[in-house]
Amino acid sequence: MKALRLVPATGAILASSLTALPAQDILYLKTGESIACRVEALTDTLVNFSLPPPPGTAGGSARRTVPAERIEYIEFDFREGEAAFFEKRHEATAAELQVWWDLSFPHLHRPRSRTAAYGIAYAEALLRESPDAAAPRALSIFDRIIERAWAPADVVLAKQGRLRALMALGDLATATVEARRLASQTEDAGLLIEVKYLLATADFQKLQALQEEHPRWEEDDEVRPERNQLYHRALDLFLWPHLFHATHEEAAARGLAGAARLFLFAGEIESARARWEDLIHLYPATTFSAEAKTLLETHSSPSTEPAPP
Repeated sequence: MKALRLVPATGAILASSLTALPAQDILYLKTGESIACRVEALTDTLVNFSLPPPPGTAGGSARRTVPAERIEYIEFDFREGEAAFFEKRHEATAAELQVWWDLSFPHLHRPRSRTAAYGIAYAEALLRESPDAAAPRALSIFDRIIERAWAPADVVLAKQGRLRALMALGDLATATVEARRLASQTEDAGLLIEVKYLLATADFQKLQALQEEHPRWEEDDEVRPERNQLYHRALDLFLWPHLFHATHEEAAARGLAGAARLFLFAGEIESARARWEDLIHLYPATTFSAEAKTLLETHSSPSTEPAPP
């Protein structure tokens, strides 16, 4: 897949920050033919492009126009340095990603556009860097991708992102309803793992809020059943990838880490230690292993702690 070319009307805002460079885009026609060219302007009805001069000639490029309805899709060339940036877009800052999202936004609905990928990475960066303040902006980006993106895979990723944005906004009710609906519509293991983790996180947050509001929940016959339901449901959801999809090691380790946090919150230190030990032993190469080792040392077993004076 290749990079989007600016059209005059949409590229003006960022023209000063991005240098226009020679590129070779490819138009794939519905007839099966392809044209190597440089796209100069693009709308939903017309495509203006220039053809490079024949090799070894000093002539200028020839300009042509093709009705958009004749084109199956366009492969846009990468700009200078864009290929490397796109490959590592999930490590980029929100400010860096905003440039490419704004630049390519008019092409969100076009087949094989990279716009949705930039938008998802941009919204994720917003939630990562400033979850409270940037959640509304991230939510609007995810919603736009869901509405307009061409590729179903991008829509699925945006729906997952929308759930995270809703949770960052504190709208756990909507996030829970949508997550359960999404889980009921798919059998894809990777998607189910992500949705169930979001549901577990939502239940854990509800549990924390409930116990903060009712510190004597154990003595309340109305609150206690609700608290226990949230606790056990969150635990089951956190452990689900470890029990049923252990080959998804990062997700399984993340779930064990979540279960340990839940146990720790409930004051069940030994159960938390057991989950950290499982994580370290079963998933040593994951990004959660080092933290589990630290937490295991921090929350030492009561049998090894010195007796109080």
